[in-house]
Amino acid sequence: MRSDIWENLIALNSHEAPTFEVLGPAAQYRASDSHGTNWAAENLNIEGALARDQFPLPTTADREGYYGPHHFSFWASGLRDKRNLMDCAQRLDVTVNDYLDFGCASGRVIRHFACQHDDIQVFASDINRRHVDWVMQYLPPTIVAYQNHSIPSLPMPDNSLDLVSAFSVFTHIEAFETAWLMELRRVLRPGGIAWVTIHSEKTWEEMDKGWPLQKALENHKDFQAIASKTKMPGDRLVFRWHNDRSYSSNVFYSFDYIKSAWGRIFEIAEIHRRLPAFQDVVVLRKSK
Repeated sequence: MRSDIWENLIALNSHEAPTFEVLGPAAQYRASDSHGTNWAAENLNIEGALARDQFPLPTTADREGYYGPHHFSFWASGLRDKRNLMDCAQRLDVTVNDYLDFGCASGRVIRHFACQHDDIQVFASDINRRHVDWVMQYLPPTIVAYQNHSIPSLPMPDNSLDLVSAFSVFTHIEAFETAWLMELRRVLRPGGIAWVTIHSEKTWEEMDKGWPLQKALENHKDFQAIASKTKMPGDRLVFRWHNDRSYSSNVFYSFDYIKSAWGRIFEIAEIHRRLPAFQDVVVLRKSK
């Protein structure tokens, strides 16, 4: 193995020194956004959030295609997810002083924490160096961002966080999944919570050709062999794309598996279906 590429076997773009094009602040795209979501009905205090967030948006390519050309909706979706996280913390009586977005991408959610909550220390990590560099260059300097890798290890102290989110992360962890859960448990304070999105057995039953997930899977030979099954075959289903890098799979879980395997590591505090769109949410709580 070449010594100058091993990092890219466990992370992405580790040797790249990226340059970026950026978009303007979200307010510039509000009037022209044709995504179709009625963001005004979400009760998000959009005006106040726009006033506090004058930072640029990433281009569609630098956010892995999320929301396509709908730049304002990309921004607003992060505001909605921030609201959902804080509502959950309030329901479970968790005071959030320190928060990590594990798999932060280009800051869709963390920008709203940093812009709206001066009392919360925001940490961000991602397997992709490009995302981390984007966050460090263009989002508030109060955010502490770093590149992680696919081996379960976070450079953070024990019992140092109140809240962790993992959006579209465990949907792609084909190995060391429970070790990653143990690592999240280690860094959470007693009583702290982790908000983890998954593809569940219900995702399997409900997805159709209009879903981006099914479009991604249709070319996989193992999926083609079982695509007609309405019930997910097995408790944990992994579709791997064989190549020389991490982050190359899609994973489905049954709720029985979540309760029996994940429930040994955390209390399963809440489960939400399709919150807000294609993925389900499992809220995990570290015992006090």
